[in-house]
Amino acid sequence: MLRTLSIRNYLLIDELDLELGPGLTVITGETGSGKSILIGALGLAMGERADGNLLRDPARRCVIELEVEADKELVGPWCTAYGIPAEQPLILRRQLEPNGRSRAFVNDTPVRLDQLRELGERLVHVHSQHQTLLLQAPAFQLGLLDHFCGQGPALRAYAAQFREWQRLLGELEAVRGQEAQAQGERDFLQFQFEELEAARLQRGEAQELEAALARADNAGELLAALRGIEEGLAGDQAVDAQLATIGQQAAKAARMDPSVKALVERLRSAAIELKDIAEEAGQQAGKVNTDPREAEKLRERFDLLTRLQHKHRVEDADGLIAIRDDLGRRIANIGSLEEQVKTLQLREQELWKELNSHAMSISAARTKAAGPLAAQVQGLLQELGMPHAEFRFRMEHTEPGPTGVDAVRALFSANKDRAPEPLDKVASGGELSRVMLALISLAAASRELPTVIFDEIDAGVSGETAHRIGALLKNMGHQRQVLAISHLPQIASKADTHLLVTKDHEAEHVHSDIRPLKAEERVQALARMLSGKKTTKAALENARELLKSK
Repeated sequence: MLRTLSIRNYLLIDELDLELGPGLTVITGETGSGKSILIGALGLAMGERADGNLLRDPARRCVIELEVEADKELVGPWCTAYGIPAEQPLILRRQLEPNGRSRAFVNDTPVRLDQLRELGERLVHVHSQHQTLLLQAPAFQLGLLDHFCGQGPALRAYAAQFREWQRLLGELEAVRGQEAQAQGERDFLQFQFEELEAARLQRGEAQELEAALARADNAGELLAALRGIEEGLAGDQAVDAQLATIGQQAAKAARMDPSVKALVERLRSAAIELKDIAEEAGQQAGKVNTDPREAEKLRERFDLLTRLQHKHRVEDADGLIAIRDDLGRRIANIGSLEEQVKTLQLREQELWKELNSHAMSISAARTKAAGPLAAQVQGLLQELGMPHAEFRFRMEHTEPGPTGVDAVRALFSANKDRAPEPLDKVASGGELSRVMLALISLAAASRELPTVIFDEIDAGVSGETAHRIGALLKNMGHQRQVLAISHLPQIASKADTHLLVTKDHEAEHVHSDIRPLKAEERVQALARMLSGKKTTKAALENARELLKSK
């Protein structure tokens, strides 16, 4: 239940603190006095978008605060989901800054606008003339039927499932597209991969191959040089023979002069090193292949690598190996895409079966509820001054969509000699208002709606029908908090609380005010509604009679 509404710097309202009580509260006032401004402020506090310039003083912040006494079972899951302290009462606050920014809070904790709107929908349901026009829309009629049979949780679960199915379907189509494109490239990728695989690539091979080819092309000169080193160091007249003679002479000198010993050791080391060099030169000479066929094989290998490097625009064999490995992965991925398509197809088929089963269950509940709801609406319409009214729902199956597999049309006739037809073809504005009121009153009775607000939903009615609408609103007020903006004294007289909205035109800046009326003030207000600005004695008496009969 709404307990207080505080407004600061909003349109025609400079400052307002309004207490709201249980039962039926009716808000009246002259046209243009600011009654709808109050509904607009409530909407902002419950997460509606702030369109246009709403600040009375553009230099100051606008603050709208709503204090709500809420059932823990109703708001507890919301508080838990968004980490909001579940304190009582709940304080919903909306701030509009001069720079155009908007902020929202619940119990002083910042929340997003969509979160505040979600909370507001749990607490307050607003029904206006605009929604009376929406009543003609099949989607709105379907929503009312669902509202009546309490299918909110089932529909939310179905809608989430439908979104998941659509997401899965989109993913499946995307993977199918990737797989089809990959299949078209597969032969080309396979050819490139096999060409590189057949090359038996080795890291660093190009540099080693280039050096080997240089040796093969100059094998004769290389062999001659190595044999020359071997013979020059180890032959009969070679360096090692001369070093042996020099060593003997140095040994004799060392016996005469110990300081020559160091030279002897160095000569021995040099002789050993030269002997090793000669032996290694001989070994390398033995490995030199002077067969021209070997050089040709190396050249063919070098040309192959060079051609592949140019083809794939890389500098060495390492680059070719990286490309070969990437091609292998891409080819393997094509196979994994095929498996992914199969997995997604299976999941999509399973989800489709679940979705269809869920939709048919929702459809069965709608079909079951449509007849009883139509009968109750028809009964209420007859009570609201339409004795020959007929009302029913026409149900049709459609392709599965976000709301299921049903299309619903409300059929109506106000005259006994005319068969029911779609509302938008046969109902007048006043008739639409009464149909809407009947549907909402039944929906309110079927679910726990803490607060219901009617914004001039009584348009187009008068007389005895107005009395009956007032009685219906009064009865709704026994079950929950009801706020109604009305121009009809018959309805205002049924209120537990009567709020009057006035506009002060004499002030320097025009502003609206709203206040509860006391007993005699209510008589005066009702009399003005009955007779206009100049109240007559008859109007006053009539007003008192209306209050007595409430």
